[in-house]
Amino acid sequence: MTPELSTTFLDVVREHTAGCPQHAIRWTHLRQPEIARRISATGTPVSCRIVRQLLKQHGFVRRQAQKKTSFKQHPERNPQFENITALKAAYLAAGQPVLSMDTKKKEMLGNFYRNGTLYTRRTFPEPLR
Repeated sequence: MTPELSTTFLDVVREHTAGCPQHAIRWTHLRQPEIARRISATGTPVSCRIVRQLLKQHGFVRRQAQKKTSFKQHPERNPQFENITALKAAYLAAGQPVLSMDTKKKEMLGNFYRNGTLYTRRTFPEPLR
């Protein structure tokens, strides 16, 4: 396969790739026919067989989609927010700007199951119930 085709493939899946940085897991929700259509739209007609080869070449493997159940309440959750509130008040009193960013890992609520498979670059860390 040509380097141009690989580059086009990566451009197509880039906007449709998600993941978990904590576990270095990345996946794409695009199916092979969809990827083939998008690459073909760029002027390079490809088949699903070629897309399958590109997925393999770039380390994507087929996995069952999984979701987690929520964790119990953490005992140090409230002191964290009290500390943030105190720091915010101190910065505002000093005339400093305050930015708020949510960088926590998302918690899933309840038991979720997503039917189907997706292509991922690494296995999920543990099977979830």
